[in-house]
Amino acid sequence: ETFRNTNTVNYNFENLIGKDSDHHLNAMLGQEYIITRSNVFTNTVHGFPKNYTSDQCFKLSNTGVAYETKNFYNPNEILLSFFGRVNYDYQSKYIFSATYRADGSSKFGKGNQWGYFPSAAVAWRISSEPFMEGTKSWLDDLKLRVSYGTAGNNNIPTGSILPAWEVSTTAWINGVNNYWSASKTMANPNLKWETTVTRNIGLDYTLFGGKLNGSFEVYLNDTKDLLIRFPVSGTGYDSQYRNMGKTQNRGLEASINWVAIEKKNVGLSFNANIGFNKNKIKSLGIMNNFGSDTGWGSTAIGTDWVAVNGQVGQMYGYRHDGRYEVSDFESYDETKKQWILKEGVVDCSSVIGTLRPGSMKLKDIVGNDNKVTTDDREVIGNANPIHTGGFGLNARLYGFDLTANFNWSVGNDIYNANKIEYTTPGSSKYRNMITEMEGGKRWTNLNEDGTLCNDPAKLAEMNANTTMWSPYMKQYVFSDWAVEDGSFLRLGTLTLGYTLSREILDKMKLQNLRVYVTGYNVFCWTNYSGADPEVSTRRQTELTPGVDYSAYPKSRSIVVGLNLSF
Repeated sequence: ETFRNTNTVNYNFENLIGKDSDHHLNAMLGQEYIITRSNVFTNTVHGFPKNYTSDQCFKLSNTGVAYETKNFYNPNEILLSFFGRVNYDYQSKYIFSATYRADGSSKFGKGNQWGYFPSAAVAWRISSEPFMEGTKSWLDDLKLRVSYGTAGNNNIPTGSILPAWEVSTTAWINGVNNYWSASKTMANPNLKWETTVTRNIGLDYTLFGGKLNGSFEVYLNDTKDLLIRFPVSGTGYDSQYRNMGKTQNRGLEASINWVAIEKKNVGLSFNANIGFNKNKIKSLGIMNNFGSDTGWGSTAIGTDWVAVNGQVGQMYGYRHDGRYEVSDFESYDETKKQWILKEGVVDCSSVIGTLRPGSMKLKDIVGNDNKVTTDDREVIGNANPIHTGGFGLNARLYGFDLTANFNWSVGNDIYNANKIEYTTPGSSKYRNMITEMEGGKRWTNLNEDGTLCNDPAKLAEMNANTTMWSPYMKQYVFSDWAVEDGSFLRLGTLTLGYTLSREILDKMKLQNLRVYVTGYNVFCWTNYSGADPEVSTRRQTELTPGVDYSAYPKSRSIVVGLNLSF
């Protein structure tokens, strides 16, 4: 339940300055109050009859076996804000705007509840200057903008400053059943506002009677006191929200719109935009680096992202090195029932499990001791694109009209967790494999009768035409094999329409009639092997973007429509 009350007052000073004055001034003052109350009630029931539908389960929950009931009341979330703005311009040539916000949040403790965020911007309409008179024939408008501002972020769960409890049966407390369950998130009473400082320089232009217009933007953003969910294993808790570190984002954005043809029965226009962004970790507070885990494979993968003094969004894992061949082993020891590696061959058994021909092989990165451990991991991917953008066109020819809109991303990596899960049985049996692991591609260790083959010559012969390793290993392993280029170009929408001519409409006593067909997600050009390159499924923390795990792909749809006006 959310209650929101906003009050603003605006005043234009034209009565004091004069309506015909070259000076224009207006001001605004405001106040806002938002309170949100919420609770989560979860009732878990097991053991329904197999023939029940979900609807029957919901309606007849008492026919199952009660398993668990949780009731959690979130502390009230209150935000009290005061804000003001002043706008001034002289002949619409010199423009100034200033704002100031004071925000108080219940998510922070005493002394840290209030954040103060000033901003200011100035603009100069260069095209209005006398020295630009010679450009009037082709230059309609040219404006230079400079801005500097601050903004606050309090996007953390309510109650993070105090120990939280929920109504739930638990035996965590000294092994004795209790009906109050402690949160797994450690409280932090010293939390405060995260602050972003933004600097921006922009240039807006309009040329040739409005046929060509666009803008250029350059920005530099610094964020301090980042609100981060920090792992605190060994404390009895899983994590704690902290203010730690500084990040920086700098980039360039550009847009353009061009009306190529504008006639009575023919029209053609184009638009495009592109953005380059580079983020950098300037500080991690008391840490040099720390890892984070996506959790898609429970605890099997562990840390698979790392924040170091580089960029946010870096993937952390092993380097794969193909597979073990028969030639990597001395022999098979019948007594010990194991294969003996040759001297100098890398031993990955601590990660992969029991080794034999066909097992996945990893690279020894640290120490050069021919042994792969969890220390032999490094940054193997980056979810940040080099640039993103889009373009589109609008065309009309007599009664026909055509609209197409594209978007793209270049240079970002995707963590394909599906590729790992469905090529590795891990501790599960009878798991379905994807096509990378189909018969004829994967290494096989089985004779025709289904028995295990330990004959080196026969194993080499059976797998001469295979390319993949054996799917059997003790756990999921994140390596650069599961990191793929996520670059794409997508035709998001395509519309073709036809509008009847005025002569026909008059005869039909109609004002307008248009028929059209629109396709959504028409095609996506990409080398990514997954269902959709626009994916990011693990969003518990901002540190793990670009993970593809059980994401439902975008649907393709076709809509046929009719617009009719009488």
